[in-house]
Amino acid sequence: MNKVKLPKSQIFCFILIIVICIIAIIEAVYYTINPNALEVGDTSENIVNEPVIADTSLVDNFDNIFLNTLKNNNTSDNAEKLYSDRDYVYTSYEKKETNSSYDIDVKIPRININSEEVKSYNEQIEQIFQAKAESILNGSSNKSIFSVEYEAFLNNNILSVVIRSTIKEGNDPQRLILQAYCYNIKDMKKVSFTDLMQLKNLDAVTVQDKIKRQIQGKQDEAKAIQQLGYSAYIRDLRSDMYDIENISNFFIDDNNNIYVMFAYGNTKNTDVADIITF
Repeated sequence: MNKVKLPKSQIFCFILIIVICIIAIIEAVYYTINPNALEVGDTSENIVNEPVIADTSLVDNFDNIFLNTLKNNNTSDNAEKLYSDRDYVYTSYEKKETNSSYDIDVKIPRININSEEVKSYNEQIEQIFQAKAESILNGSSNKSIFSVEYEAFLNNNILSVVIRSTIKEGNDPQRLILQAYCYNIKDMKKVSFTDLMQLKNLDAVTVQDKIKRQIQGKQDEAKAIQQLGYSAYIRDLRSDMYDIENISNFFIDDNNNIYVMFAYGNTKNTDVADIITF
């Protein structure tokens, strides 16, 4: 009786099938013994895609945090106040008027701490926001719409004050101005972005990567809109404003969420801003 000789290609296929079956059996046994192994793998993949876990709803809800109040969760140190009968942050200037020349609704804060650094903060707030309000009230040549609102947070001895303002003058595009101040009431000194990173044990490489990826994503969206024939704000990705060591506009809320604000309207006629949370 003659033996049937199988072609080499069929022999190779049989061997390959046997090897695949063996690998499948080994994996099945491994995951049966280690049921959490698959979850660990999924988690590591999420870390690559999102290096710093943050609730995206924070950014979506950003415009709603401005209640012109101070949320004080501090439990220990107190700073010397200029006015003992007032809170650390209070509304020092408030106007709401509407006529044919302007529509103004402003609540401008003052930081009530006896410090030269804080004094410079208050002077800057007056120069940027209060002076503009008074200029409009005293007779602006163009129809003006101007609003200012703020929110303040105090926890871990860090006082954060963030101000949001919109202004529309004549035919100029609307501007969005965002300005924040962070001050340590225990050490009586300015708080840096790296100080907040250390507070939350954030890795510099991871933080920088998240900033670059999110700004790149916003840039891609803007270019896509532009290609459709609409105007869009184009970012300068080469700018060093996105480098960690140059970040100066940030704050930390009462739940220890860090907000970094790239407010392009602070210097240009645009209402575009990128908010990144950590």
